[in-house]
Amino acid sequence: MGHITPYERAREIVATLVDALPSGSHLVLGDGVDTDPAGVESMKLYADSGAIPYNLRSPEEITAFFDGLEPVEPGLTSPTRWRAEDPAPWPNMHDPNICGVARKP
Repeated sequence: MGHITPYERAREIVATLVDALPSGSHLVLGDGVDTDPAGVESMKLYADSGAIPYNLRSPEEITAFFDGLEPVEPGLTSPTRWRAEDPAPWPNMHDPNICGVARKP
């Protein structure tokens, strides 16, 4: 969803997709967050290179994509922490992304 601007349009797209799903379906979504200054700067440089801009979003904005859905444990988290049986391979990794799975009631 990071290539979709403005944010409201991205929300509309996700809502349209979820509305078309039958009950019991799942939304799986991951995106980059704007909480890391180095990541924000890298996306600015990326956009300045002529590439299609990638819009980092706040954790709250990404969480809102799941409004009305039932989160699957462990909820929204870093992809490196998603049901990681052994998080040891990633002990000090800073991952500026979050992902989640949620069920449509």
